[in-house]
Amino acid sequence: RMMGISPGWGWLLLSVCQALVVPREVSGLAGETFTLHCWYSWGYEGYNKYWCQGSSWDSCHKVVETAGREVPQHHRQVSIQERHIFCVVLLTMENLSEEDAGNYWCGIKRVGRDLMKPVTVSVVPG
Repeated sequence: RMMGISPGWGWLLLSVCQALVVPREVSGLAGETFTLHCWYSWGYEGYNKYWCQGSSWDSCHKVVETAGREVPQHHRQVSIQERHIFCVVLLTMENLSEEDAGNYWCGIKRVGRDLMKPVTVSVVPG
């Protein structure tokens, strides 16, 4: 057992700064504030990151996008924030509703095809 780290969090540390990593499925409670994490590799700190909603990577629509810096970007009740030191991008949805459920993609904008990984969000009625 690692000192100072609760069980179950070890996988999180192992995934930091390696590949594009998101949980496969997450659920949130309607009416609550909900946060999704997406970890990325070293070297992508200066790239724009975004969250995209839709069933496939080539037809989803961008919900929010960073400007390559750690300043949070907002769009209605949704915000995106990057933490370079942890190589993580956070998507926060306030007042989660059942319309927010569905497929999301964490993306990194780059030349050629963007790096993208899917995560399914389900909303539990409050």
